[in-house]
This record gives sequence, structure tokens and C-alpha cells, in this order.
Amino acid sequence: MKFKQTLFVSGLCLIVFIIGADSFVIAPLLPAIERGFQINLSQAAFAVSAYAISYAVGAPLLGPLGDCYPRKRLLLTGIGLFILGSWLCAVAPTIMSFYLFRAMAGIGAALTLPNVWALIGQTFRGRQRNVIMGITMSALSLSIVIGVPLGTWVAQLASWQSAFWLSAGVSAVALLGLSVVIPSTITVKRSITYLRSYQAVWASHQTCLTLVVTLIWMTGFYSVYTFLGTFATTQFHLNTLQVGELFSLYGACNFVASFFSGHLMTHVGALKAVRVHGTLSALMILGMVAGRHSLVIVAVSLGGLALVQGLGVPALTTYVVNLLPAQRSTVTAFNSSFLYLGLTLSSLVGGQGYARIGFSGIALVAAGMLLLAVGLTVLVERVSGDEEDG
Repeated sequence: MKFKQTLFVSGLCLIVFIIGADSFVIAPLLPAIERGFQINLSQAAFAVSAYAISYAVGAPLLGPLGDCYPRKRLLLTGIGLFILGSWLCAVAPTIMSFYLFRAMAGIGAALTLPNVWALIGQTFRGRQRNVIMGITMSALSLSIVIGVPLGTWVAQLASWQSAFWLSAGVSAVALLGLSVVIPSTITVKRSITYLRSYQAVWASHQTCLTLVVTLIWMTGFYSVYTFLGTFATTQFHLNTLQVGELFSLYGACNFVASFFSGHLMTHVGALKAVRVHGTLSALMILGMVAGRHSLVIVAVSLGGLALVQGLGVPALTTYVVNLLPAQRSTVTAFNSSFLYLGLTLSSLVGGQGYARIGFSGIALVAAGMLLLAVGLTVLVERVSGDEEDG
């Protein structure tokens, strides 16, 4: 890559890293938030839902703007909203205000991330696009390796609010950097109407089915991920810092796999990579259930889950980015929306299910959902062939 492209990709990776850290750090902080506001687990888990719901609703409403107006302006606005929401979370006096400010941060993220993926799809081609997508998505994994333990470490030393202070401060630095490095050549206004972007997405059966795959996959995965910290705290008596270290293991393995996922996609194809690693994800989750009484087995299974998710999720995102080139912002916004809708469903239903069927029951349902998502990719491929013939 040229030097300017390297700076551009680095800037995108930085904001993806920060938003990823903010999204993931909430999971290991749930027990501390529960104690801080003197609420139960289900109420604390709604902090995850508040962020996810606002993202799930905001992304499809804001996504078409990226196909119509300068993406640089939209990206920077989204980052600004994210900073404000994170800062207000740190000073929230009540749980209700905390929900509100998490929702504000979610809207900011909803305006930011879809345009990140769309810009990659627009700027790069072929094998380079696969590689850059994998590298940028690996920033999400790196946020777990560095961002989550850093946030939990700060929370352990001071308070859980400190994690949000840190997020807001680093985001401000990213905002300044991206305002300089985003190329002006990708901010040209496009002659696509807001409603036409919606029409193009919903007219494509291949696109709609792929979005359903994302929804089912993410609902299953986040059902396990969201309550892993609570399970580890209860089952193995870990403190907040130790739970953060467990999530760091996931992040480290996921980072390595994501970073090199582009090379695998180039050789086997994105959709085949989705099938293989979706199936393996289900098997890793079943391994966690089978070894639920051993921290070592849970950790090994978690590491395996991280590896296959790190190869499968970038493949799914890359497949989505390539579906409708003229509506990339809209398609990626819907894909992100369905991802966070899956996160919302997993936290809402999982919060109630955890008390009734426990972590093992939730994990078994999650494994089944991942296998269902894999099965749907066969239908996606069949519809894709029919649309091309038509």
C-alpha cells in the first residue's frame, strides 16, 4: 500500500478499535455495574441492550446517507456523538440516565462503523479488499486483547466509570487524526436517493437472506459472549480483573485469526469460509458446555471459538460488502443493524434465560443457532445463482 493508504487504514483501525473496546468492555463490567447501581443482572444487562437497540435502529436509518452524502463528514459526526455518549455514561447519576447515554453512544457508532466498511469496499479491490477487511476487523479483536483488559484494569483500580472516561478521551484523539487522514477523494456526493437505496437492498433476495444469516449467527454468538463473564464469576469465583483476562484470551486468538482471514478468503471464497467456521464455532461452544466445570477446558474452548469466529465473521462481512456495490453504506448499515439486533435479542432473552436454564442451556441454544445460520448459506448460494441467471 501507499503511505497515504496506510495512514487511512490505520485511522479506520483506530476508531474500530475504540468502538469495539467500548462495546465489549461492558460484558466484564456487568457485575460491577450491578453493584454500583444496586440492581439485578437482568437490569444491568439492559445496558447492553440500550446500546444495541439504538445501533440496530439507527444504522438502517442513517446508512443510506453514506450513499448520498460525503462519508467523511458522516464518519466524523458519528465519532463526535460516540464521544459525547461515552463521556455522559461516565457521569450518569442513575441507571436510567446510563441507559440513555449508552443509547446515544450506540447512535454514534451506528453512523460510524457502516461507513468504515463501505469506505474499504469502495477504496480497495479484489485480494487487497479481503486483506484490508480482515486487518480492520482484527482491530475489533485487538480491542478485546488491549482495550477490554485495560478498561477492566482501570475499573478495578478506580471505578467502572473510569472505563468510559478512557473511551471518550482516546476517541477524541481518533477524531482529530481521522479528520486529517481520510482522503478527500472518497467524499464526493453520489447521485443515489435515500429511498432508492432501501429499494435496491430489499429487492435483492440474496442480500436479505444474508442479513438473516448475520442476525441468527450473532444472536447465537452473543448469547454466549454476553454472559460468559457472569458465568466465570459465579462458576470459578473470578474477580473483574480475572474476567477481563479471560476475555483477553478470546481477543488475542480472534485478533490473529482476523488479521490473516483475508488470505484464507482469497483461496477458499468468503461463503465457504462462513460455512466452515460457523460449524466449528458451534462445536467450540459445545466444548465449553461439556467442560463447564473446568476453567482450563472452558478457556481452551473459548480460544478455539475465538479463532474460528475470527476467520468466519470477516468472511461474512466481506461477502456482504460485495453484494450491492452502489448501495454499500446501506447494505453494511443493515448488516451492522442485524448484528446489534442479534446482540439485543441475546441480552434481553439471555438475561431471563440465564436464571432459568443457566449458561449451559443458553450455550446449547447458541450452538443450534450457529448451525442454522450455516444451513441458510446454502440457500443464499442457490438464490445468488437464480438472480444471476435472471
